[in-house]
Amino acid sequence: MGYSPQKMEAVMASLRAPLLSAAVALTLVPAAAQQAAGPPEYWWANKTEGGVYAPPMRPLWRLADLKKMHAGANNWSEQIVLDPEQDATYNSGAPGARFTPRLHPDTPTVFVVVTGEMHFNVEGQPPVTATRGSIINIMKTTLFSYDVGGSQNALWVEVNPRNYKTVYPAAGPQPASSRDGKIVKVSFAHHPGAYAPPNQLHWNTFDDGIAKCALRGTRVLDDHIFVSPLIGFVNPADNKCGTGRGNVGGGPDQGAFDPHATFGHMHPGPAEWWIVQVGAISGRFENQGEFHAVEGDVLYAAPMSWHEMGAEAPSGPSVRLAMGGYELINMNNTENGRAARAPKP
Repeated sequence: MGYSPQKMEAVMASLRAPLLSAAVALTLVPAAAQQAAGPPEYWWANKTEGGVYAPPMRPLWRLADLKKMHAGANNWSEQIVLDPEQDATYNSGAPGARFTPRLHPDTPTVFVVVTGEMHFNVEGQPPVTATRGSIINIMKTTLFSYDVGGSQNALWVEVNPRNYKTVYPAAGPQPASSRDGKIVKVSFAHHPGAYAPPNQLHWNTFDDGIAKCALRGTRVLDDHIFVSPLIGFVNPADNKCGTGRGNVGGGPDQGAFDPHATFGHMHPGPAEWWIVQVGAISGRFENQGEFHAVEGDVLYAAPMSWHEMGAEAPSGPSVRLAMGGYELINMNNTENGRAARAPKP
Protein backbone atom coordinates (compact mmCIF):
# COMPACT_ATOMS: atom_id res chain seq x y z
CA MET A 1 0.00 0.00 0.00
CA GLY A 2 1.41 3.47 -0.94
CA TYR A 3 1.64 6.50 1.32
CA SER A 4 -0.05 9.83 0.68
CA PRO A 5 2.32 12.84 0.26
CA GLN A 6 1.37 14.04 3.74
CA LYS A 7 2.07 10.63 5.28
CA MET A 8 5.41 10.34 3.43
CA GLU A 9 6.54 13.75 4.72
CA ALA A 10 5.66 12.72 8.27
CA VAL A 11 7.70 9.54 7.90
CA MET A 12 10.69 11.43 6.50
CA ALA A 13 10.50 13.99 9.31
CA SER A 14 10.55 11.20 11.90
CA LEU A 15 13.69 9.76 10.24
CA ARG A 16 15.43 13.13 10.14
CA ALA A 17 14.78 14.03 13.75
CA PRO A 18 17.25 11.61 15.42
CA LEU A 19 20.07 12.75 13.13
CA LEU A 20 19.49 16.42 13.81
CA SER A 21 19.15 15.95 17.54
CA ALA A 22 22.49 14.17 17.66
CA ALA A 23 24.23 16.47 15.21
CA VAL A 24 26.50 19.47 15.69
CA ALA A 25 26.38 22.75 13.78
CA LEU A 26 29.67 23.31 11.95
CA THR A 27 31.31 25.72 9.56
CA LEU A 28 32.88 24.14 6.50
CA VAL A 29 35.79 25.72 4.66
CA PRO A 30 37.53 23.72 1.91
CA ALA A 31 41.27 23.42 2.52
CA ALA A 32 42.06 25.02 -0.84
CA ALA A 33 40.14 28.15 0.15
CA GLN A 34 41.42 28.58 3.70
CA GLN A 35 43.71 31.49 2.88
CA ALA A 36 40.87 33.56 1.42
CA ALA A 37 37.78 32.14 3.09
CA GLY A 38 34.53 33.99 2.73
CA PRO A 39 31.67 34.07 5.22
CA PRO A 40 31.20 30.72 6.97
CA GLU A 41 28.49 28.34 5.88
CA TYR A 42 26.57 26.35 8.48
CA TRP A 43 25.68 22.68 8.27
CA TRP A 44 24.52 19.80 10.43
CA ALA A 45 26.88 16.83 10.77
CA ASN A 46 26.54 13.67 12.83
CA LYS A 47 29.35 13.88 15.41
CA THR A 48 30.37 10.58 17.03
CA GLU A 49 32.83 10.29 19.91
CA GLY A 50 36.31 11.60 19.11
CA GLY A 51 39.68 10.71 20.54
CA VAL A 52 39.34 7.00 19.72
CA TYR A 53 42.74 5.47 18.87
CA ALA A 54 43.42 1.94 17.67
CA PRO A 55 47.05 0.72 17.85
CA PRO A 56 49.51 1.57 16.41
CA MET A 57 48.00 5.04 16.28
CA ARG A 58 48.51 7.29 19.28
CA PRO A 59 48.24 11.06 19.80
CA LEU A 60 52.03 11.41 19.93
CA TRP A 61 54.91 9.26 18.75
CA ARG A 62 58.07 10.72 20.23
CA LEU A 63 61.26 10.20 18.25
CA ALA A 64 63.15 9.90 21.54
CA ASP A 65 60.90 6.99 22.56
CA LEU A 66 61.35 5.27 19.18
CA LYS A 67 65.12 5.46 19.61
CA LYS A 68 64.83 3.90 23.07
CA MET A 69 62.59 1.12 21.71
CA HIS A 70 65.30 0.26 19.16
CA ALA A 71 68.35 1.03 21.27
CA GLY A 72 71.46 -0.66 19.90
CA ALA A 73 69.97 -1.20 16.44
CA ASN A 74 70.95 0.87 13.41
CA ASN A 75 68.41 -0.54 10.98
CA TRP A 76 64.80 -0.71 12.15
CA SER A 77 61.23 0.03 11.11
CA GLU A 78 58.25 0.85 13.35
CA GLN A 79 54.60 1.02 12.25
CA ILE A 80 53.17 4.36 13.40
CA VAL A 81 50.04 4.70 11.24
CA LEU A 82 47.78 1.93 9.95
CA ASP A 83 44.32 3.40 9.48
CA PRO A 84 41.72 2.96 6.74
CA GLU A 85 43.60 5.31 4.39
CA GLN A 86 47.31 5.14 5.14
CA ASP A 87 50.17 2.84 6.10
CA ALA A 88 53.17 4.72 7.55
CA THR A 89 56.39 3.48 9.12
CA TYR A 90 59.17 5.30 10.95
CA ASN A 91 62.54 3.97 9.77
CA SER A 92 66.25 4.06 10.56
CA GLY A 93 69.10 2.99 8.30
CA ALA A 94 72.85 2.98 8.75
CA PRO A 95 75.19 4.40 6.09
CA GLY A 96 75.50 1.83 3.34
CA ALA A 97 72.03 0.37 3.82
CA ARG A 98 70.57 -0.38 0.38
CA PHE A 99 67.01 -1.00 -0.78
CA THR A 100 66.85 -2.82 -4.11
CA PRO A 101 64.76 -1.68 -7.10
CA ARG A 102 61.02 -2.10 -6.58
CA LEU A 103 57.71 -0.84 -7.91
CA HIS A 104 54.26 -0.22 -6.46
CA PRO A 105 51.90 -1.09 -9.34
CA ASP A 106 48.84 0.84 -8.19
CA THR A 107 49.88 3.39 -5.57
CA PRO A 108 52.28 6.28 -4.93
CA THR A 109 54.84 6.44 -2.11
CA VAL A 110 56.14 9.37 -0.09
CA PHE A 111 59.35 9.52 1.96
CA VAL A 112 59.92 12.29 4.53
CA VAL A 113 63.56 12.50 5.59
CA VAL A 114 63.95 13.52 9.24
CA THR A 115 67.75 13.38 9.46
CA GLY A 116 70.74 11.97 7.61
CA GLU A 117 71.38 11.54 3.89
CA MET A 118 69.52 9.32 1.45
CA HIS A 119 69.98 8.73 -2.28
CA PHE A 120 67.02 7.95 -4.53
CA ASN A 121 67.10 6.57 -8.05
CA VAL A 122 63.65 6.95 -9.60
CA GLU A 123 62.80 5.77 -13.09
CA GLY A 124 62.70 8.62 -15.60
CA GLN A 125 64.14 11.14 -13.13
CA PRO A 126 67.69 12.37 -12.33
CA PRO A 127 69.21 10.94 -9.12
CA VAL A 128 68.25 12.82 -5.95
CA THR A 129 70.10 13.33 -2.66
CA ALA A 130 67.60 13.85 0.14
CA THR A 131 68.44 15.35 3.53
CA ARG A 132 66.66 16.80 6.56
CA GLY A 133 63.38 18.33 5.41
CA SER A 134 63.19 16.47 2.09
CA ILE A 135 59.90 15.14 0.75
CA ILE A 136 60.34 12.46 -1.92
CA ASN A 137 57.18 11.80 -3.95
CA ILE A 138 57.24 8.66 -6.12
CA MET A 139 54.39 8.14 -8.56
CA LYS A 140 52.67 4.78 -8.92
CA THR A 141 53.99 2.24 -11.45
CA THR A 142 57.48 3.75 -11.17
CA LEU A 143 60.62 1.73 -10.49
CA PHE A 144 62.75 3.11 -7.66
CA SER A 145 65.59 2.21 -5.31
CA TYR A 146 67.29 4.05 -2.47
CA ASP A 147 70.20 3.85 -0.08
CA VAL A 148 71.59 5.62 2.98
CA GLY A 149 74.72 7.76 2.55
CA GLY A 150 76.69 10.13 4.69
CA SER A 151 78.30 9.31 8.02
CA GLN A 152 75.28 8.97 10.33
CA ASN A 153 72.11 6.92 10.51
CA ALA A 154 69.27 8.28 8.43
CA LEU A 155 65.76 8.57 9.84
CA TRP A 156 62.72 8.77 7.59
CA VAL A 157 58.96 8.22 7.49
CA GLU A 158 57.59 6.19 4.59
CA VAL A 159 53.92 6.74 3.72
CA ASN A 160 51.79 4.51 1.48
CA PRO A 161 48.09 4.09 0.85
CA ARG A 162 46.61 1.20 2.78
CA ASN A 163 46.95 -2.26 1.23
CA TYR A 164 49.71 -1.23 -1.17
CA LYS A 165 51.68 -3.93 -2.98
CA THR A 166 55.33 -4.17 -3.99
CA VAL A 167 56.86 -6.07 -6.90
CA TYR A 168 60.55 -6.57 -7.75
CA PRO A 169 62.25 -7.01 -11.13
CA ALA A 170 62.65 -10.69 -11.94
CA ALA A 171 66.19 -9.92 -13.16
CA GLY A 172 67.14 -9.21 -9.56
CA PRO A 173 67.20 -11.39 -6.45
CA GLN A 174 63.97 -13.13 -5.47
CA PRO A 175 62.46 -11.52 -2.37
CA ALA A 176 61.29 -13.40 0.69
CA SER A 177 57.64 -14.40 0.76
CA SER A 178 55.16 -13.28 3.38
CA ARG A 179 53.92 -15.75 5.98
CA ASP A 180 50.61 -16.17 4.17
CA GLY A 181 51.88 -16.19 0.58
CA LYS A 182 54.51 -17.38 -1.86
CA ILE A 183 56.64 -15.66 -4.48
CA VAL A 184 55.48 -16.17 -8.07
CA LYS A 185 56.73 -14.70 -11.35
CA VAL A 186 54.18 -12.49 -13.13
CA SER A 187 54.16 -10.48 -16.35
CA PHE A 188 52.82 -6.99 -17.04
CA ALA A 189 53.93 -3.85 -18.88
CA HIS A 190 54.58 -0.69 -16.87
CA HIS A 191 55.12 3.01 -17.58
CA PRO A 192 56.43 5.49 -14.99
CA GLY A 193 53.71 7.69 -13.55
CA ALA A 194 53.65 11.32 -14.68
CA TYR A 195 53.93 14.28 -12.30
CA ALA A 196 51.12 16.81 -12.38
CA PRO A 197 51.19 19.99 -10.23
CA PRO A 198 51.56 20.30 -7.31
CA ASN A 199 53.41 16.96 -7.37
CA GLN A 200 57.14 16.80 -7.98
CA LEU A 201 59.83 14.27 -7.14
CA HIS A 202 61.73 16.26 -4.52
CA TRP A 203 60.92 19.29 -2.40
CA ASN A 204 62.81 20.40 0.72
CA THR A 205 61.10 22.39 3.46
CA PHE A 206 64.29 24.26 4.38
CA ASP A 207 65.87 24.86 0.97
CA ASP A 208 62.77 25.26 -1.20
CA GLY A 209 60.35 26.48 1.47
CA ILE A 210 61.77 28.56 4.32
CA ALA A 211 64.79 29.92 2.44
CA LYS A 212 62.65 31.03 -0.52
CA CYS A 213 59.61 32.21 1.48
CA ALA A 214 57.57 29.60 -0.39
CA LEU A 215 56.23 27.39 2.37
CA ARG A 216 52.52 27.80 1.69
CA GLY A 217 50.76 25.28 -0.49
CA THR A 218 50.21 21.58 -0.98
CA ARG A 219 53.31 19.60 -2.01
CA VAL A 220 51.78 16.16 -2.57
CA LEU A 221 48.24 15.60 -3.78
CA ASP A 222 47.81 12.05 -5.00
CA ASP A 223 45.69 8.96 -4.46
CA HIS A 224 45.29 8.62 -0.68
CA ILE A 225 48.33 10.82 0.07
CA PHE A 226 48.14 14.53 0.91
CA VAL A 227 51.16 16.49 2.23
CA SER A 228 51.26 20.18 3.12
CA PRO A 229 53.89 22.06 5.20
CA LEU A 230 52.43 24.54 7.71
CA ILE A 231 54.70 27.19 9.27
CA GLY A 232 54.13 29.36 12.33
CA PHE A 233 56.06 31.87 14.43
CA VAL A 234 55.31 32.68 18.05
CA ASN A 235 57.28 35.89 17.54
CA PRO A 236 56.29 37.60 14.25
CA ALA A 237 59.68 39.36 14.16
CA ASP A 238 61.29 35.95 13.53
CA ASN A 239 59.44 35.68 10.24
CA LYS A 240 61.95 36.97 7.70
CA CYS A 241 59.33 36.73 4.97
CA GLY A 242 57.19 39.42 6.59
CA THR A 243 53.99 37.43 6.59
CA GLY A 244 53.18 37.69 10.30
CA ARG A 245 52.74 34.73 12.63
CA GLY A 246 51.74 32.27 9.93
CA ASN A 247 49.74 29.15 10.73
CA VAL A 248 49.81 29.28 14.52
CA GLY A 249 46.56 27.57 15.51
CA GLY A 250 45.88 27.21 19.23
CA GLY A 251 49.41 27.75 20.46
CA PRO A 252 50.65 27.81 24.06
CA ASP A 253 48.82 31.03 25.02
CA GLN A 254 45.17 29.92 25.01
CA GLY A 255 44.71 29.39 28.75
CA ALA A 256 43.29 26.35 30.52
CA PHE A 257 42.35 23.46 28.26
CA ASP A 258 39.53 20.96 28.75
CA PRO A 259 39.90 17.96 26.38
CA HIS A 260 36.24 17.07 26.95
CA ALA A 261 35.03 20.46 25.73
CA THR A 262 34.21 21.57 22.20
CA PHE A 263 37.11 23.36 20.56
CA GLY A 264 39.04 23.80 17.32
CA HIS A 265 37.81 21.76 14.37
CA MET A 266 37.45 18.16 13.22
CA HIS A 267 37.56 15.94 10.15
CA PRO A 268 34.78 13.35 10.05
CA GLY A 269 36.41 10.92 7.62
CA PRO A 270 40.19 10.53 7.20
CA ALA A 271 42.55 11.23 10.06
CA GLU A 272 45.00 14.11 9.94
CA TRP A 273 48.52 13.74 11.28
CA TRP A 274 51.72 15.76 11.34
CA ILE A 275 55.48 15.27 11.22
CA VAL A 276 57.28 18.05 13.11
CA GLN A 277 60.08 19.24 10.83
CA VAL A 278 61.51 22.04 12.96
CA GLY A 279 60.67 23.92 16.16
CA ALA A 280 57.91 22.77 18.50
CA ILE A 281 54.20 22.04 17.98
CA SER A 282 51.34 21.65 20.45
CA GLY A 283 48.40 19.39 19.70
CA ARG A 284 45.13 19.43 21.61
CA PHE A 285 42.97 16.37 21.00
CA GLU A 286 39.43 15.54 22.12
CA ASN A 287 39.26 13.20 25.14
CA GLN A 288 43.06 12.81 25.10
CA GLY A 289 44.65 16.04 26.30
CA GLU A 290 47.38 18.40 25.25
CA PHE A 291 50.64 17.12 23.75
CA HIS A 292 53.90 18.88 23.00
CA ALA A 293 56.08 17.68 20.12
CA VAL A 294 59.53 18.64 18.86
CA GLU A 295 61.45 17.97 15.65
CA GLY A 296 61.08 14.39 14.49
CA ASP A 297 57.97 13.68 16.56
CA VAL A 298 54.63 12.65 15.01
CA LEU A 299 51.19 13.88 16.14
CA TYR A 300 47.92 12.21 15.10
CA ALA A 301 44.30 13.39 15.33
CA ALA A 302 41.87 10.49 15.13
CA PRO A 303 38.80 10.96 12.90
CA MET A 304 35.85 12.79 14.44
CA SER A 305 38.15 14.38 17.04
CA TRP A 306 38.04 18.05 17.90
CA HIS A 307 41.64 19.20 17.64
CA GLU A 308 43.69 22.37 17.63
CA MET A 309 47.35 22.74 16.67
CA GLY A 310 49.81 25.46 17.56
CA ALA A 311 53.37 26.59 16.89
CA GLU A 312 55.16 27.04 20.19
CA ALA A 313 58.93 27.30 19.64
CA PRO A 314 59.94 30.47 21.57
CA SER A 315 62.07 31.61 18.63
CA GLY A 316 62.37 30.77 14.96
CA PRO A 317 59.94 28.80 12.83
CA SER A 318 57.82 25.82 13.80
CA VAL A 319 56.85 23.63 10.85
CA ARG A 320 54.44 20.73 10.95
CA LEU A 321 54.03 18.66 7.82
CA ALA A 322 50.29 17.98 7.55
CA MET A 323 49.58 14.45 6.29
CA GLY A 324 46.41 12.63 5.36
CA GLY A 325 44.63 10.46 2.87
CA TYR A 326 42.86 13.40 1.25
CA GLU A 327 42.90 17.17 1.06
CA LEU A 328 40.70 17.77 4.08
CA ILE A 329 37.83 20.12 4.87
CA ASN A 330 38.05 21.85 8.23
CA MET A 331 34.75 21.54 10.09
CA ASN A 332 35.02 24.27 12.70
CA ASN A 333 33.08 24.19 15.95
CA THR A 334 30.42 26.86 16.56
CA GLU A 335 30.19 26.57 20.34
CA ASN A 336 32.94 28.94 21.46
CA GLY A 337 34.82 32.03 20.39
CA ARG A 338 37.49 30.14 18.53
CA ALA A 339 34.98 29.25 15.82
CA ALA A 340 35.33 32.80 14.47
CA ARG A 341 39.08 32.44 13.97
CA ALA A 342 40.58 31.65 10.59
CA PRO A 343 40.64 27.84 10.19
CA LYS A 344 43.94 26.09 10.81
CA PRO A 345 44.59 22.55 9.56
